[in-house]
Formats: sequence, C-alpha cells, structure tokens
Amino acid sequence: MSYEKNAHFFIIKGISLFNLKKFKEAIKCFDEAIKINPLHYRAWCDKGVALSKLGQYNEAVDCFNESLKINPAYDMAWYNKGATLIQLKKYNDAIDCLNESLKINPEYEKAWFKKGVALDNLEKHGKAIKCFDEAIKINPEFEDAWCNKGIDLDNLEKHGKAIKCFDEAIKINPLYFRAWYYKGAVLVELERLDESIECYNKALKIHKKLK
Repeated sequence: MSYEKNAHFFIIKGISLFNLKKFKEAIKCFDEAIKINPLHYRAWCDKGVALSKLGQYNEAVDCFNESLKINPAYDMAWYNKGATLIQLKKYNDAIDCLNESLKINPEYEKAWFKKGVALDNLEKHGKAIKCFDEAIKINPEFEDAWCNKGIDLDNLEKHGKAIKCFDEAIKINPLYFRAWYYKGAVLVELERLDESIECYNKALKIHKKLK
C-alpha cells in the first residue's frame, strides 16, 4: 500500500469518527495522515474543523492556514477559516476569508450564509440580507437563511416581510424552534398578542422535545 493510500485511510477513519462526534479521536487520525504526508491540505483542514468543534479556535485557524499554504485554491479551508474567525469575533477577517471561498465556489450556500452572519455582527443588516438571499437562491430549503433574513428584516422594522420569512422557515421545518420564537417576538411588536402566544407555545413544546 502506498504512503498516499495510507494517508487516505486515516482521513476516512477520521471523518467517520468526526461524524460520530468523537472529535479528539478524529484529530489523532488526521495527525497520522499529516505524519505520512505533511502536504495533505485536506488533512490539515479536517483537523482544523475538528479542533473548532472542540472550541480550540486559534489552533483551528493555524490548521486552516497550513492547508492554504499548501493549496491556496482550497475553498473549504477558506470557508472554515472564515466560520472559525466568526467564533473569535474577528468579523472583518472572516468576511475576507468567506469572499475568497466564494471567489472559488460562488455556489456554496453555507459561505453566503456565514458571510451574512458576520455582516449581522457588524450591524450591516441590509448587506446581510443580500447574502441570505444568495444562499436561498442556491438552496431554497435553507431554513437558517430564511430565519436570519427574517431577523434582519425585523431589525429594519419590516415586520410583515420578517413574518413571511419565518413562515418559510417553518414550512421547511415545522419543528424549527428559532423561527417560531422570533415570529412570536415580531407579533408582540405588532401587538398581535394571541398569535404571538400561539407561536411561543409552539416554541416551548419544541424546546421540551429537544431537551
């Protein structure tokens, strides 16, 4: 078996462990792949994602940087670096990374979504909505994008349009806690209290199921 096949074996094993939420064990596998082939940019990126899941965000960014040194055109390293920088509250840096990811793959809805999240944190709600719209164009079933768009529209005092977005999210996933909760909050602002109570009751039932 070639050294490259050995590295691939550890990556596949690591991904399986990652999917089982065994992040520390997954990292050991990615480390084995990197020992075999230090230039395996996928292994560096996958290790970074696992570290991010453990809340080790700075270490994760270091791994994404290693991946990008090897392959600057690897869109997933740019995307994951951007997503991790959001966790570190480095929103402008995150946007730069997500822009790089979108230059390489403009059809990746999650990159548009994360860019919208970063813009939201900078209180650029109008620009964030445009990003969520791009995500929805690519994937009309993207419930988080509909919900976040609704929250932004509410921030811009476009309450009716916000409710329509929450309704879209609920159509996609009737058990989507956030959409019911925020729809209830907007209905309170509109003084439609009976409807808001109904939404909050739905949200509470879902929350109990999720516990």
